[in-house]
Order: sequence, then structure tokens, then C-alpha cells
Amino acid sequence: MRSKVVMYLKRSGRGALLLACAVGFLSLAGCGGSSHDSIHLGSGANNSLLKGQYAFSFSGSTSAQTFVTAAGSFTADGNGNITTAVEDVTFAGSGSGSGTKNASFTGTYAVGADNRGNALLKGVPGCATWQLTITSSSHGLMTCFSTAHDPVVTASGSFDLQDPSTFSTSKLQGKYVFNFSGLGVNGLAASAGQWTMNGAGNISSGEFDLNDGGGVTVDSPLSGSYSIKSSSTGRGMATLSGFYTAPINFVFYIVNANQIKFVETVLQPAISGEVLRQAAGPFTAATLHGGYAAILGGSDSGGFPIGAGAVFTANGSGTLSGTMDQNDDGFIANCSFPSTAYVFGSGGRFSATLGSGCPTAFQVAMYPAANGTVQMINVDGNSVVSGSANAQIGGPFGAGMSNGNYALNFTGTNLSTGSEEDITGAVTADGAGALSGALDINNAGSLFQGAALASSSYTTGSDGRGSFIFNSNAASFNMQSYQVSPNTVLFLDIDQGRVMTGVMQK
Repeated sequence: MRSKVVMYLKRSGRGALLLACAVGFLSLAGCGGSSHDSIHLGSGANNSLLKGQYAFSFSGSTSAQTFVTAAGSFTADGNGNITTAVEDVTFAGSGSGSGTKNASFTGTYAVGADNRGNALLKGVPGCATWQLTITSSSHGLMTCFSTAHDPVVTASGSFDLQDPSTFSTSKLQGKYVFNFSGLGVNGLAASAGQWTMNGAGNISSGEFDLNDGGGVTVDSPLSGSYSIKSSSTGRGMATLSGFYTAPINFVFYIVNANQIKFVETVLQPAISGEVLRQAAGPFTAATLHGGYAAILGGSDSGGFPIGAGAVFTANGSGTLSGTMDQNDDGFIANCSFPSTAYVFGSGGRFSATLGSGCPTAFQVAMYPAANGTVQMINVDGNSVVSGSANAQIGGPFGAGMSNGNYALNFTGTNLSTGSEEDITGAVTADGAGALSGALDINNAGSLFQGAALASSSYTTGSDGRGSFIFNSNAASFNMQSYQVSPNTVLFLDIDQGRVMTGVMQK
């Protein structure tokens, strides 16, 4: 019998977020791990890499069966200290500990020679230890790595260097797209859309698609307001009308004028995600052209976790076709989907069906962003999934396209425990099919820090679709991969014991 569990897919400009047979699966349940007290900071050899003011966000779940989502800002001094830090966190669901909190915090951190590190925090609710992997001084990936709180939080997210010159209402001006996911009124929920911010606190000319537990609202109007509450941290508040009968409130943190991290501050619905600068118009069929790599994740029509990955080509004239892999609660499928039409609107909303002929097809609404991503949710009412497609750069691809040092993050459901599992790590790809590095794993509070890779390998086809096998002394992960560029690879776990999606960034 399948156990009903829900996978929450998170979005970080990455994302995702988010996300054809089982090989070498090792369940983490019962394998032990390290306790909170034994988590070590590391050498601090690269502490100077983390210096400046950063906005962060993460989402996940707790041992009390609540959904958790947070966003905030912190300042790192380059010497291992965190100051001027604030977080807004929402615990939503039927479990104990539900509520919304705003807190200031401090902490210490250490970043090792391989760019893996920890932050130990004081005064922050829910997640007092972060496991980090840093790609550069402006960006990094993170998981919650703490067992010291009750309930235990398992979550993934990212952090980005902030531009304080944009911490004003007037700097948020123009057209934006968004992709939010989390807990809705009827279960897992996802929403994507676009709006205009006028630089004076008004949100107008918006449209959105919402999938709340299979109940779908398609291409509906959206409006609202926003204001900056702190010119020192980039914290602001927004109210949006249109999603539900009553307006809903958000806290946001500005990364820069092109990227904002949003988190809702009510208990249910409780959705969060990123707001990105919209791609330039006018919008025509030619807006979508060339190759794309995509990841989707969420729950199927029965409430079981599902993930999908694809590479597809849009011809710029209104049709697309490609190959999709699916992991539906451990049932693995691969299929090619034939040419299918996509349609567009003048506001920047596109729609198409991905995966025709696959076990599950997704009718998706798509909103192109200026960073080369297309934000997507499904609107067919048969499942609740969200994710993004990334325009591919540098093809045709091959093993040599992945070459160098990468940070990675996987997030999803471990089916053997029915709980969330989150992973960060530092990986080196040699350009010839071999992998080395270390993973940091949180399986519902069972922690494995620095699990070394051995006998790990990868392949990549000319279309960007390939396979990565991550073998560590804690667990093995069999991933279908989707190359975006030399700098980015997307993943779908095709083990029968997990449903996970992920990203690897150079």
C-alpha cells in the first residue's frame, strides 16, 4: 500500500526550487547519524567568501507535521560572525506549534576549503543550524540542520547578496512574475502569475493561476499594495487580492530590483516563493524558442508525491516537443511527448500540455522571467505541481559540459520514512564522467555531515538529459539529470524509495 505523503517543492531562482529504475538505494532510516551537539563548524578557511548582507528563504516541514516557510536578512562580516539579522517564519498546519513569528538573531559561521560550512544561530525560531554550500560571494544553497528544537525542522533554501540601494518603494517598479507554493486551504497549493509594481506602493494589471488541492483558478485578475518597512534589511510587506475571498498578507525581503523573496504571514493558506523581473515583451510565439530543461514537483491526484523532469524544444512558432521522466511515489516512467501547441497572451502568460502520452500529463500555465526561466504550475486539477523551465545554453551537450566545482541541493520525500529529506553538498565533476565531493544529509532529523562520495559517475546526452549516480557512505542517489548550461544542472531522483528534485550550480 502506498503511504500518502506530501512533497513541498521550494523555489530559489534556482528554482527550484525544485526538482528510470532504482539503483543502489540505501534507506537512511535506522542508519544513525550525528546529533546536534556533534555538528562541527569546520576550518573557516573560506570565511571571507561570506561577507556582506544577504536575503535568505527556505521551506520545508516539521516533525509535528506542519509546513514551515521563512525569509529574512543577515549580515556576515567575513570573519565568522552574523549580525543585523531578522527572520519571518510561518509554521502552518494542524500540528502543534503553528504560528507566525518575527525575530532578530545573531550567530557564528565557518566556511571550509570546499565551500561547505555551517551557521550556528541564536534567537532564531525553528532552525538554529544551517548547513551551507556557497557558489560565490553572492549566492549559496542551504538546508536546515538542527535537531535541537521541538518540532524538528527539515527544510531547504538559498541566500543571495542584497543590494541596499534598492531598499525603497520607488526601486520596485515595472513588470514582475512570481511562483509561490506551500500549504493552501485544501492542501498543497501552487500559484504563478505576473503583476506590475508602480514604484509608489501599488500592484496592478496582475493575472494569476492558482491550484489549491486540485481546485483550480485560471487566468484571473490580481491587485494589491506594498511598502518597505526597513530600509536597513530590505524588509517589506505586501497585501494581494484575488487569490482567495479575502486578501492575503506577505512579508518580503529585497535581493535587488529584479528579485524579491516572499513569505505569507497567515497560517492557512501559507505560500511562499520568489518574485522575478518579467521577460521583456512584446510576447509572441517566438518568445519561447530553443531548448529548455525543466523540473516540476508536488503531489499527484491521490495526494502522493510526484516529481517530473524534462528536456524540450520550442520552435518559436507555437509548438514544443521533448522527453519527460516521472517519479510518482516511487513508480518510475520515461516517455517522449510529441509536438504540442502552446498559446500566449499579450500579458506574458503562456499555456501548453507537457508530457502527453506519459502516465501523467500536465496542463501548465507559464510565465517567462528575465533571468531565462519560465515559471510554471499545472492547472488541470488532476495534480498539484509547480516548477520552472530554464533556457538551455551551450548545447549540444556531453559529459565535458559539467566540469569543475559545484554546489548542490536536493529536496523531497523519503518514502521509507514518509518524511522530508534535504541535502546540500559540494561536488567536483571532472569533465569525463567521474564525481567526487561530500554530501550533508538531513532525513527528518537524522543528520549525516560530510558523507564522502566514492565511485560516483555521470553521463550527459546531446540534448542535456543524462544520469548522475551519487554514492556516499550514508546513502546513494540515482538521479536523472537535465543540463541547463555549464553552470547549472537540474535533477529528478529516480530511486523507488524517494521522490526528490534538485539543482547543481557551479
